[in-house]
Amino acid sequence: MTTAQPGIFIEGSGHHHYLEYTVPPGGDPDAMKAAVAEVAALAARPVPGQSAVLAFGPDLWKRLSPGAAPEGLRPIKAIEGAGGHVMPATQRDLFVWIHGARLDDVFETALAVQNILKPVTELALDDRGFVYHDSRDLTGFIDGSANPKDDARFEAALIPEGQTGAGGAFVLTQQWVHDLDAFNALPQVEQERIIGRTKPDSIELEGDAMPPNSHVARTDVTEDGVAMKIYRRSAPFGSAGRHGLYFLAFACDLHRFDVQLLRMFGVSGDGEHDRLIEFSKPVTSSYWFAPSIEDLASLSGA
Repeated sequence: MTTAQPGIFIEGSGHHHYLEYTVPPGGDPDAMKAAVAEVAALAARPVPGQSAVLAFGPDLWKRLSPGAAPEGLRPIKAIEGAGGHVMPATQRDLFVWIHGARLDDVFETALAVQNILKPVTELALDDRGFVYHDSRDLTGFIDGSANPKDDARFEAALIPEGQTGAGGAFVLTQQWVHDLDAFNALPQVEQERIIGRTKPDSIELEGDAMPPNSHVARTDVTEDGVAMKIYRRSAPFGSAGRHGLYFLAFACDLHRFDVQLLRMFGVSGDGEHDRLIEFSKPVTSSYWFAPSIEDLASLSGA
């Protein structure tokens, strides 16, 4: 049996820190492996009240551990969507997500990770996330209402035993910047039609009340009787002048992400797009692989 990185599933953290890195070409592979192994130790042994998750861009993971690359692992592709809406591809090489109960502890770990990785990488994204009220997005809607619970989280997020990369997870990160002025100018009933849920209590709209271009309708997908569930761990980020959602999700295969993104941006063939992209736009997008504890340990020969 393989062991997933525990920080993927530890919930209830009030503070988050996201670090995305690129690896310069021609670097020292041994130095890279040593640095990664040091960060991997943080992910393998979370301390009370704090967790770290380490994930790799497809090309870097295939270089470091070619025998442990799961089937289908590849960089993300940009999407030229309906109505001029674009999803950029900003594929990077290394992702570290730190989360916990206290801002100071989370920040201290982020500094430690940066000190470890600075000699072998270039920092491309450095942002903090936080819990907003009762786990709401900045739009005011509860985020992740339909997230899988209990054992269903593992089924949605992890590559099954018997497959290459078992116990690991495919990861999607996207930084979405909201236009809250435009969204908040709408009547609440129209906001609810965009999201597909009621605003106060997050009850899913039903029947004719659920627009086919609502966010719920575009992302709640079933193929051949199988629900394309993903495990979301997103959080709001930002400042007074620039803010939105750092979307973070885990899945047992990349196809689940592909399906949702194509449907959101109106290029899945049915002529509909997610109205939410009219009020929020992604400025980053990367696919990653978060290996099992055993695959991480193999980098250091453990």
